[in-house]
Amino acid sequence: MKEKILNVLKQKSDYVSGQELADMFGVSRTAVWKAVTALKKEGYVIESVSRHGYRLNELNDTLNERELDFYENVYFWDTLDSTNDRAKRIALDGCPEFSIVTCNEQEGGKGRLGRSWSSPYGVNIYMSMVLFPVMEVSKTPQITLVVGLAAVKTIKDITKLDALIKWPNDIIINRKKVVGILTEMQAEIGRILFVVTGIGINVNQTEFDEDIRQKATSLCLESGKNYKRSEIIKQLAENIKQYYNIFISSGFAALKDEYEKMCINIGRNVRAQHSGNVVKGKAIGISDNGELIICADEGSIVNISCGEASVRTPDNKYI
Repeated sequence: MKEKILNVLKQKSDYVSGQELADMFGVSRTAVWKAVTALKKEGYVIESVSRHGYRLNELNDTLNERELDFYENVYFWDTLDSTNDRAKRIALDGCPEFSIVTCNEQEGGKGRLGRSWSSPYGVNIYMSMVLFPVMEVSKTPQITLVVGLAAVKTIKDITKLDALIKWPNDIIINRKKVVGILTEMQAEIGRILFVVTGIGINVNQTEFDEDIRQKATSLCLESGKNYKRSEIIKQLAENIKQYYNIFISSGFAALKDEYEKMCINIGRNVRAQHSGNVVKGKAIGISDNGELIICADEGSIVNISCGEASVRTPDNKYI
């Protein structure tokens, strides 16, 4: 009954009376009320108005297995320690490639370099995808860049916001971070067993802790609109598959030009860590292997394959 009523409410933009729903499914109005009440407890924002009936709020952003049934291999939990950690477990159990783990809240969300990832309940996307690439272990970091391309395309298509990649793993809007990507690998004797790529997207969050308030933003804050996380996950999954398949068949070189166009580092002064030293200079491109190419201040050309590269802004700050 819940499923049937929910489907009707999704298809209607106006109110549907309780009597109309009761007649439609041959049940009592009390049964309709109980079903609607149960849907509300699941998180659906359903407006109830006397003499008008029920209406699903257009800003409803419930995330659960039902809203993710468009995807064949999705694993959903309301709360997890970390989607990457859970994805590793299902990978070891032999899940299909492109399986997705997602949740409403992470209690131990992880960022790169051992940092934590703020994961408040019910407003953002926390998801990981399992991949089984057959390639050299040294090429694994390039998957982060591939996923970054997919994330930017998804945001641009859905929100029309001017999102850019900050090499290697952040997506930036108006100088603030809106997406972080953490790619982890398990291998043995030079062979990749699996790769898990985790993506955190600040979607409908409107408040941030003081220590990150000047560095973080969300799609909602930048556009003034709320978004349905399930729709973003759907498009993001499709885009990751598309770019990943190009990468596996043709290498990162086939995506390099598109990546450079979306990369905020290119043509800008940057500061990067390389072999334990700080390199300052201008980022002049991306190599076929996904390395950031820097013309250092002293004139040498340095290729950075991992780490971070902060970008200097016109007011001489680094993001």
